[in-house]
Amino acid sequence: MSSKVEMPFRTEDAQEQYFQVTDAVPAQVWYWAAVSSIVASAMMFLMNKKDWAIFVGQWPPAFLLFAIFHKILRPSSR
Repeated sequence: MSSKVEMPFRTEDAQEQYFQVTDAVPAQVWYWAAVSSIVASAMMFLMNKKDWAIFVGQWPPAFLLFAIFHKILRPSSR
């Protein structure tokens, strides 16, 4: 019988995990992801898939917020 003591979840752990993932992603990837989703949304709209176009069209703000959030919190890394 092994007894494993679980540590309580800390906010610092979640933040550090976020930075480990986003540090590996160049900043331009977020901007290109936003542009790509705008283009994909426009193409879906023209193909008369309006529901999907609206869904994909809501992604660019999230991608741009990831880029800005990362840049503000880690200004010295870039």
